Amino acid sequence: MAMLAQTNAVAAAARRAGLDSTKPFGGQGMAPGEFVRIVRPLFETWDAEAVTLSERTAGKVHRGLLVSFEGAMRCSNPPEAPMQEPTGVLTKDPHLVFFVGARRVIVTFDPRWLTTSTANTTLHEAAEEALVFSGIGTVASVSSGGQIRISALVYGRPETLAQAQFEYAKQSLLPDPPGLTWMDFRNELSESELAQLHLDPSREGVIVSRKIIALLFDEDEVLPGQIDCDVLTQVSRVVPEYRRDLGVAVASLLFDDDGVSVSDLAAYFLAREPSLWKTLTVPGLITLIKSYNLAVSTVSGLSEEQAVDLDAAMREMVPSYLGSVEVDRSLPLHDRLLPPYDDYHVSGAELRLVYSAARRLQDEANGEDLEAPLNEWRDRGLFRTVRWEEDMQQSAAEEEQASMLIQAWLNTQSE
Repeated sequence: MAMLAQTNAVAAAARRAGLDSTKPFGGQGMAPGEFVRIVRPLFETWDAEAVTLSERTAGKVHRGLLVSFEGAMRCSNPPEAPMQEPTGVLTKDPHLVFFVGARRVIVTFDPRWLTTSTANTTLHEAAEEALVFSGIGTVASVSSGGQIRISALVYGRPETLAQAQFEYAKQSLLPDPPGLTWMDFRNELSESELAQLHLDPSREGVIVSRKIIALLFDEDEVLPGQIDCDVLTQVSRVVPEYRRDLGVAVASLLFDDDGVSVSDLAAYFLAREPSLWKTLTVPGLITLIKSYNLAVSTVSGLSEEQAVDLDAAMREMVPSYLGSVEVDRSLPLHDRLLPPYDDYHVSGAELRLVYSAARRLQDEANGEDLEAPLNEWRDRGLFRTVRWEEDMQQSAAEEEQASMLIQAWLNTQSE
């Protein structure tokens, strides 16, 4: 653990829990449980360069490689109290066994570092029937026959639906919002559960409706203007030119608690009846709000199929991308937190940079070069033409607001 990324955060969690990090968990009372509670969000958003062990990657792993793993496993030689130091003899030491395709994978660990429930209950259950475990470890060896042996750094049971719902209920201060289903409480950070949520194949042939989709990003991992470029690049990949009539906006996403819990913010952001299209879950969004400074880009005019394709393209090409959710402006949190006006309008092969009357007056007063943003996008070569476009609705709203301010000022002068 000490050689991996984010070690300082792990050590800080140990100190906060009162855990002696130089000694096994056994004999330290409640400290190990408190440590696990504190450090859990860190592992949910782990940023290590680990290869996910799968049929596609199993033939390429080598000794010393960091891998993440998940599967239904059986435990051999489950540990007995008092926990003993490993002997190095596989027929004597406790270990987990599972298969990736035709390859046998063995996961070894030091039983002295196990939590009490894992050592005394879970592993003994896994000796009787296969249980799903997830973890991160280092490849210790790969045999000539293809057997892979992993030395576990951290592993455990993936969060169950019941646990996720219980965690949400425990932290929630508001009534459950309508429209959430069991799918919304899946642990999206588990590799086996990255499938799209609420995508109904029976809807084929239904009239295509256009949606606004909010894409979330880790704001600390991007430079100014990078999200704009990433989103417009990937939108150009997945939406055919002749179907493009899209609005795009970019802003910071600030989840102010305003007296409610993070669990409530996540649930009410994702809940609606009928269900919103989304690739985020309630537990996943809770973790993101707690762990990241978030930014958001809204893209309007996408079909659901295009939203699915855009999500796949963003996951493949944009490291800062975190997930998507359909936007419904009638939801109070969406109306309050998401950008109200577009920054860009994509029409066919043309990119239009959107401005309002008030913003244009301010730029002109500040001596801004109005051709510079256009030239910047022209140099990127993503679109055949680039020009300015006024947002008449925003200009009208700004004019009305200015009129009200002037009238209020005149009223004070006449008093």
